[in-house]
Amino acid sequence: MIKTLATALLACALASAARGAPPEAGREKPVVYIDTDMAAEVDDPFAVVRAMVAPELNVVGLSAVGWEGPLDFATNTRASQKMNEEVLALLHLTDRVSHPIGALHPMRDASTPVDSPAARDIVAKAKAMPDGRKLQVFVLGAYTNVASALLLDPGVRDRMAVHVMGFIYDNNRLTTNESNCEGDLHAASVLLKSGVELNVMAASTLRRFQWSKADAVARFKGKGGVHDYLVRRWESYVPNDPRRTLWDIAAFEAFLRPHLATLTDVVHEGAKVRVWTRVDVPGMQADYWAATAPGRR
Repeated sequence: MIKTLATALLACALASAARGAPPEAGREKPVVYIDTDMAAEVDDPFAVVRAMVAPELNVVGLSAVGWEGPLDFATNTRASQKMNEEVLALLHLTDRVSHPIGALHPMRDASTPVDSPAARDIVAKAKAMPDGRKLQVFVLGAYTNVASALLLDPGVRDRMAVHVMGFIYDNNRLTTNESNCEGDLHAASVLLKSGVELNVMAASTLRRFQWSKADAVARFKGKGGVHDYLVRRWESYVPNDPRRTLWDIAAFEAFLRPHLATLTDVVHEGAKVRVWTRVDVPGMQADYWAATAPGRR
């Protein structure tokens, strides 16, 4: 890749986004861990592929979590695990990216973690981070695995930054009346009270984050591999839906391209949280399609 001024500026932006990294670590790739309810919706695989193909990121983990309804939490966790493994295989990353299964049920209360391979893997990878750098954990579903990791080993709190899709932010208030929070309200409470660096892509910020099935078909269909996988996911999950909110993409786009979103400092019940309160929808869409274009990797 030719080194240009734009590349240098992007590296600086990423260093700023990776909060907690000292200036001398600015040229290091952010180390990313993704926790996802991959089988819950259309958006998760689209978002995960965005992160996996980003040359600016070092993705080291992809774990699964479930949700309740219409099937039980454990069945849904296993469905997400299956899709995680499929996506990694299509990207030829199975041997490079760890992919442990996560919790088979939500937390029973706000003080008891759900021990799982995923929670243990998050702990291990956070502890392995060099001093002064943080594991960037992106949580795209219920917060059970990352909250359990923080309870299993509270010492990792300062060795990770957590980026979640969820919550509602209206009238300067952060509330949990949103599906990812409601998937495990105890886990949401743990996150807010843990003191971990927490960045929230609020669902309320993405009310106009609509994507076109026609765009996905035009760009990806017939291209093989993971591109056809993404089209099939849309066609099988919501075959009659021409537009969809692809929520989770926004979290990665905001991290990779900070100029496309506004991050606001918020105090919620004494906890300091940063909330993305605005996104540039056309800008994120243009960047996504360019970054995931067939043949780019």
